[in-house]
Amino acid sequence: MPKDLNLVFDFDQPSDPKHAAALADAQNYVKAMFHGITAQDPNDPAYQFYSDGQASQYVKSQIQTWTKGNWAPTGTDKYYDAETTTLSGGKRVLVTFCENQAKAYSKEIKTGKVLRGEESLNSYSKHRLLMSPASGSSQVWKVHVNEVIGKAKECQA
Repeated sequence: MPKDLNLVFDFDQPSDPKHAAALADAQNYVKAMFHGITAQDPNDPAYQFYSDGQASQYVKSQIQTWTKGNWAPTGTDKYYDAETTTLSGGKRVLVTFCENQAKAYSKEIKTGKVLRGEESLNSYSKHRLLMSPASGSSQVWKVHVNEVIGKAKECQA
């Protein structure tokens, strides 16, 4: 990650090992997205390692948007209030968490100009990630569906 980008994950560690592994790879998925954005590479293998299906397409579209705008991320992006829930008879885990982007900004790559905004309800999002173990692995969890709910009042604390 670039030195001017700080991703903060303020999560409590789940006691269930499956939930802990899913939450750790949910963090890796977010980090991999920012890796692709920073690299300006919509086909970056990092996010593809932690996702497939809709979740992979979501990241690819985010990277394409940042690349087309010629922007890079900067500032502090905070993730917190994580919860994990077992689904599908124990084969899947739903990971939810809040995001505060009030101190996360875009900057123009060519000029280095930081594009700042004011903190508002738009700064808060709720993420819902549907995850399951990668094929043939009990160690790596992949995100299959990533739902992002903007203007999340429940995240504004």
